[in-house]
Amino acid sequence: MVDILMEKFNHFKDAIKLVALYQATLEQMDTMKGTRLHRQNIKAMMTRLETEIERAIRGPLSALDSTDEELMSTIQYKVEMILDLSLEELAGLKLAIDEHRTQEK
Repeated sequence: MVDILMEKFNHFKDAIKLVALYQATLEQMDTMKGTRLHRQNIKAMMTRLETEIERAIRGPLSALDSTDEELMSTIQYKVEMILDLSLEELAGLKLAIDEHRTQEK
């Protein structure tokens, strides 16, 4: 029973990450307006996919949001923080996380 609950929790965490990544991607795509890389049809497809994913996890996500508003705000803040990083900062972040995880083990 505990294994099933952990598996469901892990799937839920992955779904939240997926929604956050889609949101970050859509926001980043907006910065490309006016360039050859920005294509409205691709953005529209991504928006529809994000909507479908949100629809699939809306119940559990709503339950989490209503019980832990601070967690949802933290997730949004961290997504925005990542969007503001330069490529060099992203690379440094990856190294810092790898180092931290190695130290925890």
